[in-house]
Amino acid sequence: MTTMLADIAKCQDPTTKQVQSQKGNVLVEFALILPVFLALLFGVITFSVALYNKTVLTMATREGARAGILYVPNSNDNTHTANATASALLVCQNNLITFGSGMVPNVTSVIDPSTKTLKVTASYSYSGLYNFAINLPISAETSMKLE
Repeated sequence: MTTMLADIAKCQDPTTKQVQSQKGNVLVEFALILPVFLALLFGVITFSVALYNKTVLTMATREGARAGILYVPNSNDNTHTANATASALLVCQNNLITFGSGMVPNVTSVIDPSTKTLKVTASYSYSGLYNFAINLPISAETSMKLE
């Protein structure tokens, strides 16, 4: 019986040495995969925020155009454009995600006198999460008819 236990011990000895020699493999694989995973994660976050900012600019131009076409007694075209620009800037300042870069969007409002249409345009240069090599121009435009 003792010889049988010795044979079992011989068979098990090489496998335990092999397992012990592979202990650092997981750490090496993790160190190789982690930078790729983090780059993908931050890329998804960066472009998700850019898409959100595009939606905010679209909402801001719509809100500005709505505010600009409202009927105000004794108003002129300058009043309409000033209301539109102020309303669009307010929406942008309250909702844009800038990561502290302090970038203010460029908002313009113009009335076409021939068609009596108010056009509100907003543009913004998105620089990303850490303000590195990304310089993505984002813009939106909305037109509404003055009645």
